[in-house]
Amino acid sequence: MTGVLPVCLGKATKLVGQLTDTDKKYSCRMRFGIRTDTQDLSGEVLESMLEDKVQKKLRDPGNVREAVLSFVGEISQIPPMYSALKVDGMKLVNAARKGVTVERKPRKVTIYSIRDIVISPDLLEASFEVHCSKGTYIRTLCEDIGRALGVPSCMEQLERTYAAGLGLSDAVSLDQVKRFAQENRLEELLIPADRFLTVYPSLCVREQGVRKLHYGNYLYQDDLAEPDSLIRDQIYRIYDENGMFYALYRYDGKDNCLKCIKMFVDTIQ
Repeated sequence: MTGVLPVCLGKATKLVGQLTDTDKKYSCRMRFGIRTDTQDLSGEVLESMLEDKVQKKLRDPGNVREAVLSFVGEISQIPPMYSALKVDGMKLVNAARKGVTVERKPRKVTIYSIRDIVISPDLLEASFEVHCSKGTYIRTLCEDIGRALGVPSCMEQLERTYAAGLGLSDAVSLDQVKRFAQENRLEELLIPADRFLTVYPSLCVREQGVRKLHYGNYLYQDDLAEPDSLIRDQIYRIYDENGMFYALYRYDGKDNCLKCIKMFVDTIQ
């Protein structure tokens, strides 16, 4: 797989859980007539079907298109054995490499849309764009589409085009990263952590309250540059008057104060 892969550095590693808990978009191409143990072309072939038989089964592009679109919405997937998912403390991929098949329970995922469907004239390949929820396995989707059509199938190519609010236009290659690092310009490629937190409203702390921020202490209305009606249990992005981002705080209505939940600058010990 190629495409967008967010990488967190320093304090931004606190965002990892949040960034992986987002929907994603992929550009996919699948192959009809082959089913493998990894659900893509890199695996061992478990089942194959002659091309003419595949074509007779699929009948026409409209039939394939209808089957692909039938997976839009909430669906159940059985996670593939060749995945990092853990069952009873063991990674499935490690079990698969030992030749062990572990029972996996179906999981609910959501396919928000499948667009730009293109079916090859010989009916042996189909490509499309997928917008899906976290935890969706596109390899499994490809195999399930083939199963719905009555033919073996697998994923041929995959590119992640969107993840954590970032698209291909935001991405840089590993060669670019290496070059910028050698030129001591790596910071030019970094995206501020608060860009990924705009779902939370922001608050500004006046100068005398910044010292509390450095210690991760509670904040009160008097510490805010512009006191406002705070919402109980709401999470806020906290900045100083110079626009520097410090932390995420949650408003505790019972204690009538803001309490730090994630700090993104070094605190004073």
